[in-house]
Amino acid sequence: MINSVKFSKEATNEFRDSVEWYELKSKGLGLKLTDKIDSTIERIKLNFNFYSKVVEDIRKIQVNRFPFSLFYNVEEDTLVILRIFHNKRKPIEW
Repeated sequence: MINSVKFSKEATNEFRDSVEWYELKSKGLGLKLTDKIDSTIERIKLNFNFYSKVVEDIRKIQVNRFPFSLFYNVEEDTLVILRIFHNKRKPIEW
C-alpha cells in the first residue's frame, strides 16, 4: 500500500519545466498536464506492480493525452517518481 509520494530532483525539474512550457504555448494547458500527471500517479497507487518494468525495480507508465512517461519505483510504502520523461527524447540510461 502506498502512503506517500516523493519526487526525485530530476522529476521535479522536468515536471516544472514541462508545465511552464505548455503554459507558454496555451494558457491553462500547463494545468491540464498537472491534472494528467496527478491522475497517472493515482493509477500507479491503485496497482503499482501492474506497469512495465524497465530495469530492475523501475517501472514506466504513459501519461494520458500528453507525450510523457513516468518512471517510478516503490520504496517500502513510498511511491518515488524518478523521472517525468518526454517520449520524443532519447531513452534514459539508468
